[in-house]
Amino acid sequence: MYHIKTDKRAEKSVELICTGLLACLEQKPFSQISISDIQRASTVSRSTFYRNFDSLDDVLALLCDRGFDEILRSGSDALNLAAFHYWYAHGRLLEAILSSGKTAVFTSSLRRCIARAGHVSALFADAARFDYFSSTVAHVMLGILAAWIERGKKESEEELLLILRDSFSAVSLLGLMT
Repeated sequence: MYHIKTDKRAEKSVELICTGLLACLEQKPFSQISISDIQRASTVSRSTFYRNFDSLDDVLALLCDRGFDEILRSGSDALNLAAFHYWYAHGRLLEAILSSGKTAVFTSSLRRCIARAGHVSALFADAARFDYFSSTVAHVMLGILAAWIERGKKESEEELLLILRDSFSAVSLLGLMT
């Protein structure tokens, strides 16, 4: 997990590392990126990297956490549209998560961010139900976004929202949800 201090120097280093990872993703797939690559792209030392992160997956987790926090802070009545807007704008990060099989990073991040927001997790009587809920939301979102990438990102965010609504209507009509 990441463990970032709140002093300005640590925050600057973390920003450099995150920017470095995103720059590296422009050049090659996540699975081929090393910490040395991040060092070169970010100009931080290996010890600085490890002071803030345990692994490259942790940088992905932080970027996902920031994304979901931004989505939840958007104040939008349609959080699903806000999510599609965010991931539409951050397609390279999404592609890295999907192509490297790091979907658990995405799912865990969404769970953490919903729990921090509090208003949804408070609706569930126990932690298990919350875990099932957040996992369902994450996997539905990942499924729609993965299909969008596989199709060449042809649909707009608004079209993705309509596809999501149509999909849930079809699931209901098939009797898969009662």
